[in-house]
Amino acid sequence: MISKVNCAILLLFLVSLPSTLYSTPQYSTLITQADRKNFLKYEVNDVYVETVKHVIKISNFYFTNVVGGKLFVPIIRNETSSHYVILYNVSSSNGAPFTIEKDDSGNIYACWDNIDIRGQGTFQVELDYHVFSFSLHYTVNSSLITDYNSASDLYRKYTQPEDLIESDNPEIVSEAESLTCNVSDFHEKVLKIYEFVKNHIHYVIQPEERGALWALKSKTGDCSEYSYLFVALCRAAGIPARVQAGFAFHGFSETLKDGHMWAEYYLGNYGWVPVDATWGLFDATDGHHFSSIQSVPEIIPYANYVFNYTSGPEEEYVKDEQLVSTKPCSVSIFNDSFVENVVKTVSKLRQAKFTILIGKIFGAFTLFPSEAKEVKRTLLESEVQLQNAIESWEKSPKIAQSKAINAFEKAEKVVHDAWLLIVKTLTVFISIPVIILLVASILLKRQHQTRQKEKVVTEVSFT
Repeated sequence: MISKVNCAILLLFLVSLPSTLYSTPQYSTLITQADRKNFLKYEVNDVYVETVKHVIKISNFYFTNVVGGKLFVPIIRNETSSHYVILYNVSSSNGAPFTIEKDDSGNIYACWDNIDIRGQGTFQVELDYHVFSFSLHYTVNSSLITDYNSASDLYRKYTQPEDLIESDNPEIVSEAESLTCNVSDFHEKVLKIYEFVKNHIHYVIQPEERGALWALKSKTGDCSEYSYLFVALCRAAGIPARVQAGFAFHGFSETLKDGHMWAEYYLGNYGWVPVDATWGLFDATDGHHFSSIQSVPEIIPYANYVFNYTSGPEEEYVKDEQLVSTKPCSVSIFNDSFVENVVKTVSKLRQAKFTILIGKIFGAFTLFPSEAKEVKRTLLESEVQLQNAIESWEKSPKIAQSKAINAFEKAEKVVHDAWLLIVKTLTVFISIPVIILLVASILLKRQHQTRQKEKVVTEVSFT
């Protein structure tokens, strides 16, 4: 069922954080059985604050009017931990009104209806976002993965076939069985499927959506085919998976004309985990992937927008195009201390990991193993608190704020304690040569005294 809501838009969504010099130890080695639900799912390696502008322009190059046009634009959002988005502006030619539509899969669209474009005229819309995004890497521990509930709505929905994802096709089923038949670990199964898709498809831009089966047979395709085939093989292997459609940038201050597709797969106890076989990202996202369709679309296909009209010129005279741009900006645009605290915490965690690395190089973690273990535990607790802060922001901002502050304090403690270990180690290193010199001095003094005594004895004997 589709719901419509008129609005002057301000949408808040929480969504998520890559690898550094120091790798966090496996959580299961530092945590008790009672705490296994509160574990580290991913490491936050960096954060980005930026603006994203999405402009869609429809041009009528003929002399007669376009009548009864309708434009659907999926809104950037994500229910996984990749970005926190504010859509702060939606504008269109002549202030044309729009509505918000939501499908049963949770996708949200800005919609313009009854669009008329005069001959030789244009219609343009613009959506502006503030984005707080995270570069992250999932630290999957197979012993923490829970089994799937095959009777759940999630499992049934994301393991069944759909258009372009022919997971029930015999050829796809056979390939999935061949890749995963000797593997019982869900995560290892997904890794084998990812490696196969990444190496099987040769990247060639396609003029239209081809689908998973076509990609398997032709061994060619663009980001769509990589994503469709990955999802189809996962579903055929009994692993829930879905396509993500949106935009992906290589960095800041970039403008795109095309969208991008990647995928997510589901692990019990971890939730949705990102994969981009086209870009070679497994269990990771770079902080520059922004999803607008994150579940099975029910209003439009997997696309950045769809425009159609009831009457007017032939389609060859009506052209549409988009430009999507991003640029960095200040944390202050959010007017939110939570964002500032998360930025500070990620920076402090980076400093903490670097300090630990220095400590390892100097041997501090070998000389003082019990203290080193406590430093590692505190680091892990800080990362878990940061993760929990990010994931709880939408439902409980106060709790999220408290967790972010706590994560920062623990990261500060790691820096302090790690430097103390380094100082203790250097003290030991400095003490060793001092002790050696002191012992040598004593020995030399005794040797000198012995020689003096021997000399006296010799002189007395001679006399």
